[in-house]
Amino acid sequence: MHKSWMAAVLVAVVAAPSTAQTAEDFAAKVINAPMPGSLQVYGIPKPPLTRSKDVDGGKVLKLSIPGADKNPWNIQLQSPTTAPVAKGDRLVLAFHVRATGMPAGTKAKIASAGIQLNKEPYTTIVGGPIEAGEAFEFQQVAGKADRDYAAGELMASLQLATGKQTFEFGPLFIINLDKK
Repeated sequence: MHKSWMAAVLVAVVAAPSTAQTAEDFAAKVINAPMPGSLQVYGIPKPPLTRSKDVDGGKVLKLSIPGADKNPWNIQLQSPTTAPVAKGDRLVLAFHVRATGMPAGTKAKIASAGIQLNKEPYTTIVGGPIEAGEAFEFQQVAGKADRDYAAGELMASLQLATGKQTFEFGPLFIINLDKK
């Protein structure tokens, strides 16, 4: 695992028990491939990675959204799970994001940042709307699994077709706080 983003994992798991744990212990709870190069883009072509000294890992995925769509899920950033999830497991979706080129004092909108089924009916398990400003922020949403899920049955989904805007995404983590 990349040590450059392990500190970010520590931030995302503040809800974890306060027992002494290392960054490697927390990194073991990540149940997806979080680096920007491994993220999937739906609805627009995936651009090449861009360098950024402002985010852990030094690379971002820059997505230019052409405009709003009546279905904001028509453009998404996605990442499937790589491990099973048990009913009641505490899940966290955490990611680095900023919006560039926005008018001063405004923020770009992500209709839903969540963990959802990776097949029809694409039901959201954890999530909600997020806003992103000009500076990188570490955003997170959290909740509990409503039932058992096999590896790959869930995915992170950020629904982005809410307006003409440009997002830069660093690492995006799905964390299972109860993974042993």
